[in-house]
Amino acid sequence: MTSKYNPFATSYPSSRGPLGKIFWPVIDYRTYLRTAHMLLMFPLGIAYFVFFVVTLTVGGVMIWTLVGPIVLLATLFISRWLGDLEAFTAAHVNSTPIRRPPSRLEGVSNFRSQVKVRLVDPTTWTGLVYLVAQFPIGIAAFVGLVVMYSVIGAMVFAPLIMLIADEPVQLFDINGSGLTFHSAVDALVLPPLGVLGFVLASHVVLTFSSLHGWWARLMLGSRSTRVSSRSAPTPTGDDSPGRLATPNLAVEAGDSAVEIDPVTTSGTQSAAAPPEQGPAPATLTLVPNLTESAPDTAAISELTAREQEVFMLMAHGDTNADIAEELFISEGTVKTHVKRVLSKLDMRDRTQVVVFAYEQRLVVPNSGGVSLFEEPGRRSVSVC
Repeated sequence: MTSKYNPFATSYPSSRGPLGKIFWPVIDYRTYLRTAHMLLMFPLGIAYFVFFVVTLTVGGVMIWTLVGPIVLLATLFISRWLGDLEAFTAAHVNSTPIRRPPSRLEGVSNFRSQVKVRLVDPTTWTGLVYLVAQFPIGIAAFVGLVVMYSVIGAMVFAPLIMLIADEPVQLFDINGSGLTFHSAVDALVLPPLGVLGFVLASHVVLTFSSLHGWWARLMLGSRSTRVSSRSAPTPTGDDSPGRLATPNLAVEAGDSAVEIDPVTTSGTQSAAAPPEQGPAPATLTLVPNLTESAPDTAAISELTAREQEVFMLMAHGDTNADIAEELFISEGTVKTHVKRVLSKLDMRDRTQVVVFAYEQRLVVPNSGGVSLFEEPGRRSVSVC
């Protein structure tokens, strides 16, 4: 399970002491990298806004012609690529990875299917909102930085300004009133205040950038909390019923490893210890009494291979978004598989799936991430 996301975790790590949290941002290069990123939001926001206004207007006006749909579809796919770019930039600047939904989905090979997936993908529309919102956010960031650092610069270099001017200078003139200095000595009080303001400005940059990174993660990131280590599979059309894949599973037990065939065996075991260590007792300490009963897979033998995968991921408590990203299919396809699984097993909801899987020992609790169900060539689904 993942903990609640903290947008300030990388800006203010818990390992840093109070003084480090206050003064380290001043000398940290990432502070100035974030400052450059905030300044870059302004021109990019204008570019995004103009692009979407022009393309959506042209596409909407010419929707009844051949040109209109082509322009709108091009806008749809370009927004996906721009979202990828923004996610990469925000993740790099804030040192926080932003996982985008997979762009390659199993079984989605033709252009029509790709368009359909993009239309039903929530991140398509949240990405559009993010890109359009970059325009006002970029303006606010640019104006705020310019004003903030202009005031700080005037305070830090006030004595130098007095030497160059050689006459009374009125700083921060607002409606004819401000601070008037007659000599460089009078202005020596401002540089310490400017340095303090510079430290404060560094924290303002970190706070704004961290909140913007949270916003980017919310609008551009995948809704799945699963960290998948699998690559996109080769699209196949195999969805025929078949028995569960049941390879031998090795469960580590001290210095020995016990191989278990969860379907064909019910109590047989073999100890495989390294030759240099000699034979070791074949005892299971990770999952007690694991071999006393074999999993009962007869109830789900009528499910198709894909439905069996969806069933096991449901049994581990995964959401539809988690399953979609793990199997590289759309959420709409996942919903269809979930309905079929519940119908074929005559179950009301996902809770019954979890209870059934645990009762039939298809999922082993407290096993340190070990599952008794694993498809050949793919990683096992963790229980934690």
